[in-house]
Amino acid sequence: MKRIMKGPEPGVLRNWKEANAEVPENLTYENMPKAAAKLQMLAEQGYICAYTMQAMQMADDCHIEHVVPRNQPNQPLNLDIDYNNMLACFPGRKPPPGWNPKYPYGAQEKGGTQIDENNFVSPLREDVERRFLYVPDGSVEPAEGDEAAHNSIKILKLNHKQLIELRKAAIEERVLDLDVPLSVADAEALSIEILTANSTGRLSEFCLAISQVAAWYAGRIRDVAR
Repeated sequence: MKRIMKGPEPGVLRNWKEANAEVPENLTYENMPKAAAKLQMLAEQGYICAYTMQAMQMADDCHIEHVVPRNQPNQPLNLDIDYNNMLACFPGRKPPPGWNPKYPYGAQEKGGTQIDENNFVSPLREDVERRFLYVPDGSVEPAEGDEAAHNSIKILKLNHKQLIELRKAAIEERVLDLDVPLSVADAEALSIEILTANSTGRLSEFCLAISQVAAWYAGRIRDVAR
């Protein structure tokens, strides 16, 4: 997972909370103005899914995911409308054909699973990118001894066959299956540059997986040359 840095909640959401401060029964997720929140989250995330890193071009391509599920007991009041507990995740209003009633990996697979720091790694954590290791075959592994990362992969089914195939194709396209193989310098540069959004604020799909494999590739070529 790519680290996500949240900004302040959208003005529309803040104004809605202030307007309903004296009518707390109105402060529910069902009543919340969601469009502005989705648009800002897409921009914060570089238009990729918070869990799977799949590309999302517009608001209709995503839904709002609660990191701590709305049905999890013993949570602070109004956590369900706390912008810092929300992520934009794939799929959106029109999931790909054949996946009903829910998508088989990612946020919909996680659903209402009860989570804490011992069994789940949030993409909002500063250390998240060090805790998941993407490999050339498209799969992902937890960092050594990281039980929470291991459980996160299971909860989100990040090694679902279809997701592995999508990541592998992206890795091969950018790193492994080129007519002219990357040099060490080019691979190292790619591992850094791929983590930066383009001029429209969009990150490349599966950017962290490509970055990690590019760094691995550079190391392998360097070792072979010795």
